Amino acid sequence: MHGGALLDREGMERWRTAYDAAGIADAPPAALVHEAALADRIVASDMPRAVASAERLAGGRAVTASPLLREVPLPIPTWLPGRAPLVVWGALISLRWGIDIARGRDALPEWLEQARAAAAWCDDACGADGTVVVVTHGVFRRLLARRLAATGWRAAPGRRSYAPWSVWRLSRPSAA
Repeated sequence: MHGGALLDREGMERWRTAYDAAGIADAPPAALVHEAALADRIVASDMPRAVASAERLAGGRAVTASPLLREVPLPIPTWLPGRAPLVVWGALISLRWGIDIARGRDALPEWLEQARAAAAWCDDACGADGTVVVVTHGVFRRLLARRLAATGWRAAPGRRSYAPWSVWRLSRPSAA
């Protein structure tokens, strides 16, 4: 999160809308571009930032965008009086999300349904033994990974980062 301007709640909403509509400036790591080149398909959320990221990974190949992979909006606090820097808004939103995760109520029913539909769609996109790169954002990526794991996909060991260009690897169970 960038910028030192003080934002009220409506300003934070406007910032998030503009952020979601913006493209990207940074390039993906070369190793990630190489890994994406080995994939059979590249799919992404239909949000402009995700599509732009996927296109950077695709190296001119086709990218399939779907609203099924769209990020879900975390609530912006309504109780913060006045204005605050963007970094404070971001910290409060993330803190609330972390508390909701700890309490086991981090996903609305419609988000879980979206994750279920997206997992089925990704499973189909992968094919019997293919590889698909899925470009989405942190909150929804967590829900999608959890849903894929519930259907038998296996997560690679290690810490799952939410940093830009971070990767979560999951593998489909082998057909017997």
